[in-house]
Amino acid sequence: MATNNNKLLFGRIVKVTIDSGSYKGTFDYKDLEVRFEVPFDDDAKPNETKVEIFNLSSSTINKIKKGATMTVQAGYKSDFGVLAIGKVTKVLTKRTGVDKITSIFMKEGDDYSHIKVDQNTADAPVKYYANKRYKLKKPIKVETKKVYKLKSGKTSVRKSTRTIKYKTVREAKYRKQSMKITFKKGTTARTIIKRLIRILDIKLAKLSLPRNKVYKKGYTVTGSIEKKLEEVVHDCGASLYYRRGRLVIRSITEGDDERFELKESTGLLDSPEAFEDEKLKGYSVKCLLQHRITTASIIIIKSKTANGKYRVKKGKHVFDGNDFYTEADVI
Repeated sequence: MATNNNKLLFGRIVKVTIDSGSYKGTFDYKDLEVRFEVPFDDDAKPNETKVEIFNLSSSTINKIKKGATMTVQAGYKSDFGVLAIGKVTKVLTKRTGVDKITSIFMKEGDDYSHIKVDQNTADAPVKYYANKRYKLKKPIKVETKKVYKLKSGKTSVRKSTRTIKYKTVREAKYRKQSMKITFKKGTTARTIIKRLIRILDIKLAKLSLPRNKVYKKGYTVTGSIEKKLEEVVHDCGASLYYRRGRLVIRSITEGDDERFELKESTGLLDSPEAFEDEKLKGYSVKCLLQHRITTASIIIIKSKTANGKYRVKKGKHVFDGNDFYTEADVI
């Protein structure tokens, strides 16, 4: 738990790490001018973080590639932590006066939207059998005998010969594979979710379903696997969102207790302002940058307007070169 001592909020720390596998570099605020805006919320769409680093060398800029993993950490000398982790989506460099500013954009987590049901993940082709007639390379002559009984009581044998030119065999065949994943009647949502997570290779931070829906008629996945995953998650009364770069599936009302009190002595800048819309009501807060405040953080607020335990719904961490702060809506 953070100590209620304002001295802990001095000595800004900002570290940006880029790791592409072939290259790994950490850019530190004590050596370079670094700015950032890190948004967070509890919907399924990955948020985009923007980091600006001043006056990098051309060789360093060339090593920062699309698809590399980027981690943003910030806070203070005695207390800093991860704000976001994701994949670099683009890198832009421009000159402003004497400065060369490199903007690095990152999407939180991994992008699964392009993954669709394909031959590797779809149901196996249906097997069936069919008769097939083949022409023999060499005809076969077959002699048959038929015995007849005459009126006199004697028997007579008639011989006949027929030539077989063709042969019929039973062959296994496969119907054209359908690009779908089928779950049988009575399958539970948890079973479907686990299967789709395995296909997408998602490393979940948390899976907690308010209810485990049973699909009495079964369930079929076609097209985008991620969209179907979201659909099943919502059927269970849960939400799917990213928290510090890791995917979480659970009720929108659940959260992670950060064991942190936000008040004037721990960084609260202004009295929280109340808000209310059609679905929610809560408070908008602004404080000195606090890495503990992110999606689904449970925090205690002590102020003139808001007092009690709240869950963070959305917000952003910002460092513009001067101001170093966190804004959030809590409910």
